[in-house]
This record gives sequence, C-alpha cells and structure tokens, in this order.
Amino acid sequence: MENNNNSKQTSYISRRGVHVPKDIKEYILKRVREGGKSISDVAKEHGISKGAIHRWLQGDVGGGSNQILKLQKENQTLKQLVAELSLKVRESEKRGW
Repeated sequence: MENNNNSKQTSYISRRGVHVPKDIKEYILKRVREGGKSISDVAKEHGISKGAIHRWLQGDVGGGSNQILKLQKENQTLKQLVAELSLKVRESEKRGW
C-alpha cells in the first residue's frame, strides 16, 4: 500500500474505540510473520499502533488469552460439579437409595 495523496487510509476508529475486523487482523499478522514486513511498517500502513500488533501476536488474534482463561475457569468449575455429583451418587448407592 503506497502512501500518496490519492490513497485513502482505512480508519478502524469507532465511537467505542478501535475495532479491527478479525480478517484484517489475520491479514496483518500474516504480513508480519510471513511477509517479512516490520511491525512498524505494517502499523503505519494500516493506521494502527505497534502495541496493538504486539498484543495480537501474543494473544494470536482477538484477545484469545482472556477467553482461554474464562474457559479454563468454567472447565474447572464443571469438573468440580461432576466430582461432587459423582460422590453423591456413590453415597446414595451405598445406602441403597
């Protein structure tokens, strides 16, 4: 993407902050990983911060780390519930209920 007066730079800024669609994030990350482009160059071309790209690289698109933590916590809670119910079933079987 060339920077000249005739080209428009896409703005991802909305009223709720900056939102970059997932397909664009994937494209940007692919250019950084495989295209040999520096993070600074890609950030300038797309009008986003270098920090955003660094966060995406760490979280691998979309803030995956927060969702992973949430799912891990939910998984642990469900495992605990299954264990408690299994114990109750075993106890009731021993009592002959």
